[in-house]
Amino acid sequence: MTTTVNVTRVARLRKLRTGEADVNLDGNVYQARVRKQHKRIHQRTDWATVGEDQKGDGKETTALTHLLKEGGALVDEDGGLASEGRTLPQGSLEATRVRDANAAEPSNAVLRSVEFHANGALFLTAGLDKTLRLFDIDGTNNPKTSSVFFDDLPIHKATFSNNGMRDATVLLSGRRKYFYVYDLHKGAVERVAPLIGRGEKSLESFVCQRQGAVHNDPIVAFLGADGHVPLVSLRSKSCVGSVKMNGTCRSASFSGDGNYLLTAGGDGGTYLWDLRNQNRCVERVVDDGALTVTALANSPSGAHCAMGSDAGVVNVYKGDAFKTFRKDNADVNKNIDQNTMQRSTRITPEKALMSLTTSVDNLSFNGDGQMLAMSSRLKRDALRIVHLPSCTVFSNWPSSKTPLHYVWCTAFSPTGGYLAVGNARGRALLYRIHAYGTGGKEEE
Repeated sequence: MTTTVNVTRVARLRKLRTGEADVNLDGNVYQARVRKQHKRIHQRTDWATVGEDQKGDGKETTALTHLLKEGGALVDEDGGLASEGRTLPQGSLEATRVRDANAAEPSNAVLRSVEFHANGALFLTAGLDKTLRLFDIDGTNNPKTSSVFFDDLPIHKATFSNNGMRDATVLLSGRRKYFYVYDLHKGAVERVAPLIGRGEKSLESFVCQRQGAVHNDPIVAFLGADGHVPLVSLRSKSCVGSVKMNGTCRSASFSGDGNYLLTAGGDGGTYLWDLRNQNRCVERVVDDGALTVTALANSPSGAHCAMGSDAGVVNVYKGDAFKTFRKDNADVNKNIDQNTMQRSTRITPEKALMSLTTSVDNLSFNGDGQMLAMSSRLKRDALRIVHLPSCTVFSNWPSSKTPLHYVWCTAFSPTGGYLAVGNARGRALLYRIHAYGTGGKEEE
């Protein structure tokens, strides 16, 4: 007896058709197409692949090593996307909520950090419950792979320290004079003592250079007090320099190529520091209308820079608005008066976004720079997604029925297929963005 399935009667089965002639599918054909469809959407699930070796020794470090080597995202060794993504249409965003990224073990405190590894599979959460948790993101089960408890560190910031395909360390900090480095391969935790020659009492906020920008010795910039920003080598775990801006430093970001550090804060200006030229300030850009810059982000390609203020306004600038980044101004450093340290420039944003009404806490671009997530933790459900380069906010998502709660952090997966939202309830909400593939492949 031959089994056939009518794939035209039910809407969810129509996607299995390859043409109008497909009405009744043979059972074997139907099964093969269901497997193919499932693997395209959930690329790292086991049941759709028959005969694969699923053996393991049960050790967390071995499991993590496997994830680091066998992650689902198609990225190159420098952490860049190995394939070009499609052009994201503006207007509306198709997103579906899937199982929470940390459903296997939610946090019992505010999530301060969520982030995807460059391979697209490994995902971390960290917060004030002093625990770092790592998950294997497949969009269906999202099992926990390991966790580490730090008894003396309520975690304010955690990140894969260089986030390249070869990277196997996590950097963690809080309101302490020291920070931690966790080696995923070895399962070893290293506490880095207070920085020699520095007086910072808290290293709770920092930014890292990314893979592809600096290969041999990445730098971590910690946001210190009174505008001081110590620069720490991840290789030597020691301070290799520092910069000092006027007022307080509230946010920082490295340029896409890693040659510049941008810092911003209480005086409404963004300072550009040339890391190739004795960490000199080569330009100060005054944010349009901002008294205090509370969040700062650069798109990976350098096409856009976003600045959020305490008034809830997010200004989006084109990357070439900064004179220092212009190719036709390569000798700009020679024209800077090093006694005054800077050239002040006032530029007009490409777009001023006013969808938020409270202080902007978080800005994050997706991997290809076509989406920008902006959020504020001071108001419930205060998250908006911006389409670039049109600089328009998606009006349909999130909706009034999207249970975001108070958003503290966001992260896109490397290919843009997932958006993770960490909230005050300790949950890492996970949404699938339909315009992107979850494992580096475009959805059909």
